[in-house]
Amino acid sequence: MEQEIWKLVLEYLAAKERGEWKEAANLEERLQDWISRDPLHRQELDQAIWLWESTAVVPQSDAWKSGFAAIQLPVPYEKAQKKTTFKIWLGAAAAVVAAISILIIFNKNRTVLREVVQTTWTTKTSAPGKITNIILPDSTEILLNAGSSISFPNHFRQASMRTVKLVGEAYFKVKRDPNHPFIVQSSNIQTLVLGTSFNISAWGKSSPQVTVLTGKVAVSRDSAGRQSAAIYLLPNQKAGLDAKSGLLYREKLEDARSAIGWTEGKMIFDQTPMEEVFKVIERRYGVQVIADRSFKDCKLSAKFSNIDIKEVLQTIQMTLDIHYTINKQTIYIKGGKCS
Repeated sequence: MEQEIWKLVLEYLAAKERGEWKEAANLEERLQDWISRDPLHRQELDQAIWLWESTAVVPQSDAWKSGFAAIQLPVPYEKAQKKTTFKIWLGAAAAVVAAISILIIFNKNRTVLREVVQTTWTTKTSAPGKITNIILPDSTEILLNAGSSISFPNHFRQASMRTVKLVGEAYFKVKRDPNHPFIVQSSNIQTLVLGTSFNISAWGKSSPQVTVLTGKVAVSRDSAGRQSAAIYLLPNQKAGLDAKSGLLYREKLEDARSAIGWTEGKMIFDQTPMEEVFKVIERRYGVQVIADRSFKDCKLSAKFSNIDIKEVLQTIQMTLDIHYTINKQTIYIKGGKCS
């Protein structure tokens, strides 16, 4: 029955690609019935669509339908130029089927796998005041911001889905490998990529954000194990999670590189709440900031480039009329008012 479902998925995607809207609508109705049976089906469909858009090439005829049943051990096929040939498209379809098969196996055995994975993950942490460069076994490069951590399974090189877990902020340069999608789990969002560069900021209670510099990623919301429909990001686009509605949103940016200013020691604040500014300062300089009042309604717009912490505090002093003292690694803030 599972093979029939995924054949239906491929028929639906192929019909949409060819512009056969009536057939696509009929197939979509059948898929909606399948999705309604289990919340995990929505996640599986989103990942199938993502893989399709990254690999699939559609044939003019329906000859692939009979060939589909012959796929026993499919080998994923890297994306090529658009050519309407059966051989190329069948390889692309096989890539989708291979990845989906992995997901089905994961779902069937998720309890057992979870127990194994929990004992075989490696975690790398970047200390306060330090940015750490990490090279994963697949040659993916990660710049880990101060106070952040990244975890990945010890069998990462052999894994069919390259999955990492992020707490904090990191800039990724993912090694392209269409056969092994790269997944970042951070806060309550999931980011799926094939090969690109992007930044993820997921600090504690703050709204997580994903910013794309090159390539394309799919971002979905993960809530209690249920995935929302994915939104897709291209270069100079950002996705975030609205704190009030709990929904994902997408924004255009003038220059996505501003999101990775921290990799060069920069701090960029644009109407940033002061409580968040203090957290950034703590991580950047490895200090603790203690204020004698709440700065809940205060915001700061400023740019700092690799300067001493005293210069940063002097700017805040002039902007918010604060008084500060430094005692070893602790900064005490007194007074202050919002402009």
